[in-house]
Amino acid sequence: MIWLIRAGAYLFSGLTVWQFVQGAGTPDMAGIHKHLALDQAHGMVFGVCAGFSTYTGIDVTLIRLAWALSVLYRGAGLALYILAFLIMPVS
Repeated sequence: MIWLIRAGAYLFSGLTVWQFVQGAGTPDMAGIHKHLALDQAHGMVFGVCAGFSTYTGIDVTLIRLAWALSVLYRGAGLALYILAFLIMPVS
């Protein structure tokens, strides 16, 4: 159970650092009003990866590859995918 909490913390901190590096941390940027939400119009299963892609600006293929690799690593990706689907609002 502790690995799930650690994986979520790593994911959250990674997204925070990515947004800071991209410059969304400054108040004058237009990207500060983006919300993390499911993107079911562009999604393959539930729209979680498409939502992360829209939020971060990373290509959706890379995000899907990362999720697939994390599923192969002890099933952590599957648990995180379901958790993200339950938490993220629909856009």
